[in-house]
Amino acid sequence: MGSIMSNIINRRSIRAYTSKKIDRTDIIQILTAASWAPSGNNLQPWRFSVITNAELIKELSSLTIYHNWVQSAPCLIAVFLDTKTVDDKISNIYLKHVQAIGAAIQNMLLTAHELGLGTCWIGEILKNEDKVKELIGISSEMQLMAIISVGYPSKDSKSRRMDISEIIINWL
Repeated sequence: MGSIMSNIINRRSIRAYTSKKIDRTDIIQILTAASWAPSGNNLQPWRFSVITNAELIKELSSLTIYHNWVQSAPCLIAVFLDTKTVDDKISNIYLKHVQAIGAAIQNMLLTAHELGLGTCWIGEILKNEDKVKELIGISSEMQLMAIISVGYPSKDSKSRRMDISEIIINWL
């Protein structure tokens, strides 16, 4: 098992996958990590749809500008906010549920990395939420938050981060 900092620093968004299938136990481990994210009042507002059907992945990939590489992923995980857990969709309470979903997604990305899998957090597809929900048979109480592509990386991905001195606004 790698260290937390090592996983954080070395994880990258992967946009090229091999065709190797992902073990169901790995997907369960990724979702288990998501389920242990912090959430306000422990409401756990996240819900997941796991998509491994190649034809359905191809259809979903057509709903994003990233279709060329999304369709190569052997697994997509659609992440939803269960709006039945949300009292007010406009207030800061709603925002806290969205933040919990973000924490769940980060847990997913880090766990997948530790398992040797690559992921990419796809938010651009949100513009086609209704079509996504229709394709995978999801009810209107669920709000699409992201789709995560999951697979074995076919090549390395590089990125750089800003220096810490560039991101600190002040230190009081």
